[in-house]
Amino acid sequence: MKINKWKVFQVIQFVLFLTVSIFLFLRKVDGSGAENTTEVKWISFAIWLGFYLFLLALEYGIRFLVTIKKRR
Repeated sequence: MKINKWKVFQVIQFVLFLTVSIFLFLRKVDGSGAENTTEVKWISFAIWLGFYLFLLALEYGIRFLVTIKKRR
C-alpha cells in the first residue's frame, strides 16, 4: 500500500490546526496579559483560520502548477 506523502502532510497540518484552535479557545490570558473574552477568542480564531486557509490555497495552487507541469 502506497501512502501519499502529500496526504500525510495535510493530515498533520490539520491536526496542528485543531490543536492550536483548541489552545486559542482554552487560554484565559493572551500573550500580552489581557484577559480573553469570547469576542477576543473568536477574533483570534478568525485570524488563525485566515492564515490556515491562505496556506491551504498556496499549497493547492503549487500542487496544481506541479501537476500541469508534469503533464507536459
